[in-house]
Amino acid sequence: MTTLALDAMGGDFAPRVPVEAALRVLRETPCEIVLVGDGRTLEAELRRRGAPVGRLHIEHTPEALTAGDAPTALLREKPRASVRMACALVAQGHADAVIGAGHTGALMVAAKHELGTLPGIGRPAIATPLPLRRGSSVLLDSGANVDCKPHYLRQFAQMGQVYARVVGGVSSPRVALLSNGGEPGKGNELVRQAYALLEESVPGFVGNLEGRDLFRGRADVLVCDGFVGNLVLKTAEAADVQMRLLMKEAIARSPLARLGALLMRGVFLELQRRTDYREVGGSLLLGLNGVALVCHGASNARTLFNASLVAARCVEGRLVPALAAEFARQAATGEGPGELPTTPADAAPDPPADPADAAAGPASRGGTG
Repeated sequence: MTTLALDAMGGDFAPRVPVEAALRVLRETPCEIVLVGDGRTLEAELRRRGAPVGRLHIEHTPEALTAGDAPTALLREKPRASVRMACALVAQGHADAVIGAGHTGALMVAAKHELGTLPGIGRPAIATPLPLRRGSSVLLDSGANVDCKPHYLRQFAQMGQVYARVVGGVSSPRVALLSNGGEPGKGNELVRQAYALLEESVPGFVGNLEGRDLFRGRADVLVCDGFVGNLVLKTAEAADVQMRLLMKEAIARSPLARLGALLMRGVFLELQRRTDYREVGGSLLLGLNGVALVCHGASNARTLFNASLVAARCVEGRLVPALAAEFARQAATGEGPGELPTTPADAAPDPPADPADAAAGPASRGGTG
């Protein structure tokens, strides 16, 4: 049975929303849930709902990060913060996956500190599903590493392929590199050098992908650095919100349009379901020695429930062992990241290591948002 550790003090609506999500998980799945947070607060919330116990457990900790705390505060000022204690449960084998909302940088710092990085992986990345006409693709990195080397992008591609096979059920995942043009010579120095690496060492690499083709299903794995990836996500979210507002304004101006909107209500609801980030669930921190998902700070219970389903699928599909096996195979055959640098950029010193990356990255709150 899969056990999920849920940071019950994270997000804008804690602990109400995490508790509501936990109870739905218990009703609709065989998973066990550990709520991590202030015991008295959580017990009061559960009593208010008349919740049964059974497969629900509480891990008490009096500390929680606030919006004003730096992610690294959990290493010094608040070592028993709920997000860190939730990660510790996975590290100790008391839970199989951790789910948190809100403080993306904090979850990355806590997960790296408690779980560690898989051997052979230079930097974990945030992997975010993107909706397509049919199915979805995965974008990484969407916020963890704003400064990258070419071989980081190669590793993101390789991790994304494992994710697409295990979680997405894609037998032969196609990989594309986000760029400002489809030709091999397009992009900045990082993209051009990464293109050469991916073309040489990543089966299924289909070349560069422009932003206008992002949602057209031309690749299953979309690779970029965390700076670009986070901008892509925020721009897509803003465009979605803007289109909804413009449509509402246009409908409100005409009685006939309002009647048509009423007749098309089911269509609009289906469109909203397919494009709403709350339906996707969370973003996965790929490359860690454990399953960790982060959700938008404004997530509702449906978001956390869907993230729980993704987490359970990652555990049951043995995503982490599959990643470990892939990079162990690469190391054994000389394909892995332990090889000598292959580009001038690879030969340069590493950018600052985490936790500073997560603390200073663009996605400090809100599930890469």
